Amino acid sequence: MDARSWSRVAVAGLALAGAGLLVTFLAGFGYHHGWWSLRLAFGRRLLGLPLLGVLPIGTLLAMLGALLSLAGIVHALRAHVGGVAFGAVGFVVGVVPSVMVLHQYRLARTVPPINDISTDLQNPPPYVAAAANEFWKGKEMSYPAGFADSVRRGYPDLAALALPIPAGRAFGVAHRTAAGMPAWEITAIDSAAGRIEATATTRWFGFKDDIVIRVTPRGTDSSVVDMRSKSRVGKSDVGANAARIRTYLAALARAAGRSP
Repeated sequence: MDARSWSRVAVAGLALAGAGLLVTFLAGFGYHHGWWSLRLAFGRRLLGLPLLGVLPIGTLLAMLGALLSLAGIVHALRAHVGGVAFGAVGFVVGVVPSVMVLHQYRLARTVPPINDISTDLQNPPPYVAAAANEFWKGKEMSYPAGFADSVRRGYPDLAALALPIPAGRAFGVAHRTAAGMPAWEITAIDSAAGRIEATATTRWFGFKDDIVIRVTPRGTDSSVVDMRSKSRVGKSDVGANAARIRTYLAALARAAGRSP
């Protein structure tokens, strides 16, 4: 095989990896814009593997592109021919979406297959405004009884945040913190009930998750903040709601520490 054909292998690897990256991106972009269903985006499962969907096809193309690019790099270095740069770029372009998607599939197998997470499992914060929106209207919004044990086992670190400031001040800090969270939209504020509701929208697929934050006084000089985050679609949130709760409560703790 001559040098030119190996250069073509590296170029082919880059092209295949680029196609994989594009198809992987389109899986979420197309669902977000209504081009196809969630089932078509993620594919059907066969023998435990997701197949025949835009996302798995894109991931497979990206992986094959990365391997082909790597083969081009190895031969080019050994034979002292061109194509190393094409192969290097193709390898990176193919590896990035592959690792990202495979990481999500790994998470899906390790976290509890649930989509409603709360820091208070005895008395979860109720949704009020969200229950009236078009998506949830007429649907059950109470906390699923079977989820509590899954949350305890899967997310033992999740807990309410105790703040050494009065509930009124804590509510103001909680509101400002929520308003500053990326991709959150505040949908309801009820200072008398100590409740803040919001909707978070993911960037890639445009999934919408509903959030409720509850601030409860503990005596006159301290307060407790609970949070609940619930996905609108899917049986499993792949850990997204728990991660959102951790991120928000950590940001709130920092903000409360700076609050005058």
